[in-house]
Amino acid sequence: MAVAEMSVMTLIGLKSDKSAILDEMQKCGATQIRTAKEYALTETSEAEDSAETAKEKILVEKAIGIISAAVDELPKAERGEKVVKDGFTVSKDEFFAIYEKKDSLGEVIRSALDYSDRRAKIKSEVAKIKAQIASFEPYLCVKEKFSAFKNTHSALVYLGTVPKAKAIEFSSLSEEKQIPSYILGEGTSESTVCLIAHRSDKEAAEEILSAVSFKKCTFSEDFTAEEKIGELRLKIEELIAEDDSLLNETAKLRDNVKDLKIYSDYLSFLIEKANASENFGSTSSVFLMEAYVPTDAIEAVKASAKKASSAVFTEFEPIPRDEFAPTLNRNGKVVSNFETVTNLYSAPAYGALDPNAVMSFFFSLFMGLIMADVGYGLIMIIGGFLFAKKQRSGSTLGRMAKVFAYGGIFAVLFGALFDSWLGYPLLRKTLGAGYNEFYSLYLDQITANTSISGINIPSILMWCLALGTIQIGVGLLLKAVQSFGRKKFAEGFFGGIVWALAMFAFVAFVYGMASGNSAMQTYGGYITVGALAIGVVTSGIGQKGFGKVIKPFTSLYGLINYMSDILSYARLYGLMLSGAQIASIFTNTLAIDMLFPSGIIGIFFGVILIIVGNVFNLAISLLGAYIHDARLQYVEFYGKFYEGEGELFTPFGNTLEHAYFG
Repeated sequence: MAVAEMSVMTLIGLKSDKSAILDEMQKCGATQIRTAKEYALTETSEAEDSAETAKEKILVEKAIGIISAAVDELPKAERGEKVVKDGFTVSKDEFFAIYEKKDSLGEVIRSALDYSDRRAKIKSEVAKIKAQIASFEPYLCVKEKFSAFKNTHSALVYLGTVPKAKAIEFSSLSEEKQIPSYILGEGTSESTVCLIAHRSDKEAAEEILSAVSFKKCTFSEDFTAEEKIGELRLKIEELIAEDDSLLNETAKLRDNVKDLKIYSDYLSFLIEKANASENFGSTSSVFLMEAYVPTDAIEAVKASAKKASSAVFTEFEPIPRDEFAPTLNRNGKVVSNFETVTNLYSAPAYGALDPNAVMSFFFSLFMGLIMADVGYGLIMIIGGFLFAKKQRSGSTLGRMAKVFAYGGIFAVLFGALFDSWLGYPLLRKTLGAGYNEFYSLYLDQITANTSISGINIPSILMWCLALGTIQIGVGLLLKAVQSFGRKKFAEGFFGGIVWALAMFAFVAFVYGMASGNSAMQTYGGYITVGALAIGVVTSGIGQKGFGKVIKPFTSLYGLINYMSDILSYARLYGLMLSGAQIASIFTNTLAIDMLFPSGIIGIFFGVILIIVGNVFNLAISLLGAYIHDARLQYVEFYGKFYEGEGELFTPFGNTLEHAYFG
């Protein structure tokens, strides 16, 4: 439970060795380049190289997309194995060796882009031909060749189309003008017509055609529409066959996608390496680099630098906790998963206390208390760990799945305590009247009551409030630990320990009232009042000037906030109660008591109801459990001591887009 100490590394090396040194820093995975804009001496050639690398990366990504899309476009029966998904493991050696495949991968990229361009041209040509076919389709009803519809010495021939709604008007006007006309066919929106007029009737004919929005046929060649459409459709079939061939050729490149993705990540590293040089100082032959390094990784970083170059100088200086440095948490396998919860709020500041070890216990405890069902807990454990196993190591989704799994352990314990097995009261159904009486008096969420000053309050609600008060007290103890670490002993004692003592004593006082233990009630009350009085009076001890006088008054008013914080933990009881009642209704009341006695059909539908109802309840309960549990940590717990707004330590060159280092 600690934020790792950071040091600043100053490295001076030959410019000719810079690339090799940065490669080793990336392999080491323990340096974060420090921004030093006062240098800003990046060479023009490096900037140009970075721009070219960025263009190359764009082409690589385009090729990956083309190949992946081609595989997805194949019929399912021909698709075979899917293209490798992002999130696969790659070793550092494999990562750097990918550059040796640059030429062969370049051929793959060029092939993918060429196939894509050719397919695009084919699709464009097919679209044009389909447009041509559409222009010929109105004349499929015409069996004569277009060349037959030509003017003669004495007659004018008009072949074309009119809107379908004006076909009748066309016939009427032609009859009125005594000009021969024919409706040759009708389509969805157009009618194909022909009008034959003597040259002396040209003006009348054109008046008719104008009135009905006539569109003249533009074809005059020696073929029919049917012949031409058949020819065009054969051309489309040829083009589609060519496109299918190109599609298959593109899909055959799938085996190269993994290498292409690694190469894309490597190009990103080259860009990052070039951009990092913006923060280097340099002369004609040497460069100077500053980087953040975890103090416990100094020897490894030194070894990496020496491996890259024998002519390199490194110097390390620890960063005081009151100065800025990126945050690197050092937690075990279990607690590190809960860093995701904290980081969603804000990473701890470099000089602050890492809360994750303590928070992880309370977070799991509260989640288990909210879920409080053996069946739900087992699903959370099994489902959480199985889902996490399918995710890449250290991913946010994988860590979050494990958070739910650890919460499931407590859900099983509380579920057994409250006798909830997918909502079924197994122990109460099997252990008889004695256990039922005990359960009703002490464990039932509704009937088990505690009397305080003559007021009956649900016992489980009181325990939830007590757990919340204890967590607040622990938060105040962590405040003291943080203050002691900064040698602010008075603030730690009076601002942390004294207030924590008041919280713990208050729990004892209330328990004494509820249980009738007069000694606990008396001494708990005295300690609570005394500690609060001392806390209020000394609250200005860390203030300056007039703040020493004002702070005790604001602190006295702030006691209301403490009561509000404690009451916030009532949400644990409310969420637990609602989830338990819904589970009981689906499983016990509706399925077992109502449907099961109806025979085989009732049992069948009862089982379905149990499954569907509990899946629904589990989903909404998990959502509520996470949101409200996180709120209790962020507001009530972290509000007592936590200092966030930290910047997470990001090792140079270790953030990849497609792969991750295993």
